[in-house]
Amino acid sequence: MRVTFRALRVVTALVLTVLVSPAVAEAPRWVVYTQPDKLMSVRFPGKPTEADQEAPSPLGPLHFKMASLFDATHAFLAAAITYPVDPAAPFDTRKALDGARDQMIANIKGKLTAEKPRKLDGLNGREVWFEAPGPDNHPIHAIARIYVSAKPARAYMVIAMRMTDQPDPDAAKFLDSMHLGKKVELQR
Repeated sequence: MRVTFRALRVVTALVLTVLVSPAVAEAPRWVVYTQPDKLMSVRFPGKPTEADQEAPSPLGPLHFKMASLFDATHAFLAAAITYPVDPAAPFDTRKALDGARDQMIANIKGKLTAEKPRKLDGLNGREVWFEAPGPDNHPIHAIARIYVSAKPARAYMVIAMRMTDQPDPDAAKFLDSMHLGKKVELQR
């Protein structure tokens, strides 16, 4: 049987199409999420859902919208929270960062594994790594980035969780896409 150069090219193209198609088909479609008051934006690896939330705090219950995207192996969450404080009163951003971190970890019965300072769009913040009990005795591994402003008194956070021991390549892309203030991306 004689194979021509043209036949070899056609077969090679078909093999490459078969090998590459599943990877292309499963690639996430990144979607810009803009918080309703345009306080923050972040890119999700799919269309997130938004829900009203309430969380306890030393200042009383906090009401906010949370955007989230979940599947069997990971979860992505984003929220901007305005604190119910007198705008003229002093606001301690360091205490607010500590409180946001501690409350977030306590809410899921987790434990802090690492932490480092961060800056984003002019605000000081933290990157927090934590673990929590997950389904079927598998731990949940999470990274949160939290930023706080004093005037107005607000917290901004994004959280990437994975339910496997394998690194999640989408986590860094999600976390790095967060923007605040004048750098907020608008949904298209």
